[in-house]
Amino acid sequence: MAAKQSNGALLSRGQETSAHCSPCFRSKLFKMRLVETQPTLFGDYSQSDKWDLLIKAMDDDMNKLCEFKFRHPKHKDKVYTRKYVGAHVHGIALLKLDQYGVPFGSSFVRILLKSLNYGVPYLVIENYDHSFRHLHILAEMVESAFNWVLKGTGVKLVLEPWETDEVIMFYKDFSQSLMYEVNKCKDKGPILVGYEDALEDHLNKIAREDKKPKISKKSDDIMDYIEHSNKEAIIKFLRQSVKNMRLPKDIARPVRLLCDYKLFKDNNEYRLPYKAFLKTCPEVKELISERKYNHWTNKNSTNYNLDDAYKKLENVLTGIL
Repeated sequence: MAAKQSNGALLSRGQETSAHCSPCFRSKLFKMRLVETQPTLFGDYSQSDKWDLLIKAMDDDMNKLCEFKFRHPKHKDKVYTRKYVGAHVHGIALLKLDQYGVPFGSSFVRILLKSLNYGVPYLVIENYDHSFRHLHILAEMVESAFNWVLKGTGVKLVLEPWETDEVIMFYKDFSQSLMYEVNKCKDKGPILVGYEDALEDHLNKIAREDKKPKISKKSDDIMDYIEHSNKEAIIKFLRQSVKNMRLPKDIARPVRLLCDYKLFKDNNEYRLPYKAFLKTCPEVKELISERKYNHWTNKNSTNYNLDDAYKKLENVLTGIL
């Protein structure tokens, strides 16, 4: 009973579906399980619920801190690039895999660690027959990529073909699950650094659907974010500290310091938006990307405790305050 429906349904008893009513576009579902890497006294491997480790691995991959390595399991010289299609929110993501030098060889991996409709972590491998003659090779490559970044965490990922008589509406589930996670956090600021604009687009879409006023763009005026009576002194300190800096970490360091001292505030977060920073220090625009800026100014991603340059800036700042 192969389900061929344009709405993204999949009847996956070892069979594939046509995502666009075309016999050449095939998809396959896999359940995702995390298991402990160390066996129990009985020789089996206990199941783990440490999904936050996998979510963090995806965050690090997107931020290029520890990237997934997609390599053909039998031909290590065949390397595949990966690109995130749209926003990545709380373990819900769509990856596009491309083999170097192979035109029209894209495959897609749709990941749902938090499925709204089915309550089980799973992924969908789509369009695999364009790149691989055998599906299990691509599945093995995806599994190995995840386990490479999970190395040392004490858990590993296991993919299992999802055999079911139920029609799984994975396209609809992906969209609804993504919107649900974004909507849950829409009053808490960006979910993941580097995707503020993408998330804002999602929130505006939700607002339009709910017939609510469109969410306004954030101000790019640094004065709107400074939490200090002498705002001009803070701006002068920032500009002088950034001057002549060439590396992203050095450029972001004074911003991070000011955020740590709670001198910048954006809604309920102590941060300065990238656009407001660039408007204040336009000379560094070509030296630091939004992704790097968000990484180095995020206290959850970086630690400046042992940074001598940070301590020197701190001495200067305390003299101003």
